[in-house]
Amino acid sequence: MLQNAFPDNKNSDNRDLNNISKNTSSIIDMIQLEDFNQQIYEQFSSLLEKKKLTNQLNDSVSVQEFIAESKRLNIIEKAPFYVAKCLFTDQIVKEIEAYRILLYQLCKNNMARQRSLLIAIEMIINENSELQDRLLNTGCISRIFYELYQKDIVTEEVFCHWHEQNATEVINETISTEIRDCAKNFIEWLHSAEEGSDEDDNRSK
Repeated sequence: MLQNAFPDNKNSDNRDLNNISKNTSSIIDMIQLEDFNQQIYEQFSSLLEKKKLTNQLNDSVSVQEFIAESKRLNIIEKAPFYVAKCLFTDQIVKEIEAYRILLYQLCKNNMARQRSLLIAIEMIINENSELQDRLLNTGCISRIFYELYQKDIVTEEVFCHWHEQNATEVINETISTEIRDCAKNFIEWLHSAEEGSDEDDNRSK
């Protein structure tokens, strides 16, 4: 049972989801190359690689400097997407742990950025057949998403909203459907965890 594998229940913070699609429109535009700036992307990628090599992506001071530079380049809203595309490999769970401070600071209290991170993971899998062979199964997708959830990088609301939406035009529909199918058990676990929390709250009243 997935619930046994993921024993730590979390309370939903009941955030409003009405603006997720609106707030992520610029991310989708960028993915579809409507406002994609290759020069800025290369600057950002170079900065990421430099900080990765000098082990400066896992402490608070370096992360804040990185975020400040992202704001200077005017790509802070797209930064989670860029980070995932530049840093994630077939070891995504380990990389979430390695870059948890950076991912948390980039995504906290911002549903659009959280959604862009999920879109990036979709694209990484979509673009690499070897990753599809390794990661397109319920266990791997559930573990990746649980790591993001457990570390407060992506909220329950964003996961559920993402799961209900269709893929972007640049992601193969079949791959997108497979990813969502593989995430189904995790999404069901989120719902059951929330229901259990609500029942506990009602009993305590």
